[in-house]
Amino acid sequence: MNAIKVISSDVLDADMKRKVEKSFRNKHEETVQFVYDVDPSLIGGILVIDGDKYYDASVRGQLAVIKRNLK
Repeated sequence: MNAIKVISSDVLDADMKRKVEKSFRNKHEETVQFVYDVDPSLIGGILVIDGDKYYDASVRGQLAVIKRNLK
């Protein structure tokens, strides 16, 4: 069974968890387990780790992209 780690800046409500799970279950044929964690340093948004793939929709990640582009 694959595990997908979902890290958010705050605890996700049930509706948001359903949306995340629906989105990522469509990418897998087998059963997937979701593990949730909170990291306030993300500032906002979520980071999803699916095996060796990272989906960064966090404010911290967006700020890092802006910083790189300004250099």
